[in-house]
Amino acid sequence: MENKIKELKEFMADEKQKTQSRINSLIADDREDEARAYRAALNIYDVFTSLIDVPYKQAAGDERVFRDGFKKLSVNVPAQWRNSLSKAKEHDDAEKIMIEEAKLKVADSIIEKFDELF
Repeated sequence: MENKIKELKEFMADEKQKTQSRINSLIADDREDEARAYRAALNIYDVFTSLIDVPYKQAAGDERVFRDGFKKLSVNVPAQWRNSLSKAKEHDDAEKIMIEEAKLKVADSIIEKFDELF
C-alpha cells in the first residue's frame, strides 16, 4: 500500500509542477483569466494530499479500509465543486465556470490514477 500511495503522491507532484508551468506560460501570454483558473486547480493537489493522508492514518495498514475511506472523501469533497459549477452555469458566470471545471478536471485525474493503482 505504501508504494502505491508514494506513486500517487509522485503523480500529483508531477502534475502540480506541470500546472505551475502552464500558469507561467499563460501569464507570459497575457492570459490572466485562464491562469487564475489553473491557480485554483493547483490547490486541488494539496487538498487531495490531505484526502490521502487522513484515511491512511485511519486505516492502520488495512488497504481496504484506506481505499474505502479515500473513495468516500473523493466523492464528498468534489461534490461541493460540482454544485458550485452548476450554480455558476445557472448565472452564466464564465470565470467561475472555468475555475470549477479546472478544479474538477484535476480531481478527476487524481481519482482516475487512484483507481488505476488501487
